Amino acid sequence: MKEKSGIPVSIEFQTVIKDNRGRETVKFDTGGLYYKKDEFTYLLFEEKHEDRKVKATMKIGQGEVTIIRNGGVTMRHVYRINETTEGSYGNELGIWVTKAHTKKMQFLITEGPLKGTLQLGYKLYVGDESAGSYTITVNIKEELK
Repeated sequence: MKEKSGIPVSIEFQTVIKDNRGRETVKFDTGGLYYKKDEFTYLLFEEKHEDRKVKATMKIGQGEVTIIRNGGVTMRHVYRINETTEGSYGNELGIWVTKAHTKKMQFLITEGPLKGTLQLGYKLYVGDESAGSYTITVNIKEELK
């Protein structure tokens, strides 16, 4: 498979989860690739979850974000502002249908050098059970040579 060309970026990824057990924050820093194709912006990077590596793609368009993960976990979900959308999440235990009602979506980017932030807020359901409220913040910054 041919690797995409794009702009190397550093990524700060944070997820805040609020559910009936309280609040949990998950953060990681990684490197990735930023590029544009047609009317979409793509962010490609690798996540490490304990001993598992996961390749992640974020496809950002007007009013929607798609997150695709492959590797130690699999996930595909399209988020659209003020809509409930269906997706899937899987790991070694099985595959589950997920639903998300997206309440917040904002993508701000400046070029020269590249710098930006994506914010995504949604209520997540696995099957018919609430899995809490999620807020994802992704900060990207061009890696200058």
